[in-house]
Amino acid sequence: MKRMNAALLRTIVLCASVAAAGQAVADVTELPQDIQDKLYNPALLDPNQPIADSAYRDFVAKNPPPWKIGYASSYAGNTWRAGVMDRLQNEIIPKWQELGLISEVIVTQSNLNDATQIQQMRQLVDQGVDAIIVCCSNPTALNQTVEYAHSKGVPVFSGIG
Repeated sequence: MKRMNAALLRTIVLCASVAAAGQAVADVTELPQDIQDKLYNPALLDPNQPIADSAYRDFVAKNPPPWKIGYASSYAGNTWRAGVMDRLQNEIIPKWQELGLISEVIVTQSNLNDATQIQQMRQLVDQGVDAIIVCCSNPTALNQTVEYAHSKGVPVFSGIG
């Protein structure tokens, strides 16, 4: 559960850095030290997941807040994913709404079906979301969909995989 919370929190901080500042940090050294210590603890990080400059370094949101966010989940049928959804709905969304950063979060769930998740993500883009947080089961299957979102100015953040 600690690993899930750290990964989710890391995603939220990086998404919020785009949202609040209109520009993402280039790397973790630009985050406040206390956040670096909490989110980038080597004991909690996957050694195969590189930590590098943000692809969104020069990204500027096309709309001012509040934003409509899509959360594209690949599966909701275990306690780990239920914990993610609970935290999203009961902690993160209310906090972001209180801060005036989001208007709504549209949640989809594809039940581990890549084609369904691709369709749902494209629909989120077409519905006008300002960003998508994705929890995918097959990251390479979504490459073209992420490119589609990018071509429409919609950043996609991989939250928890």
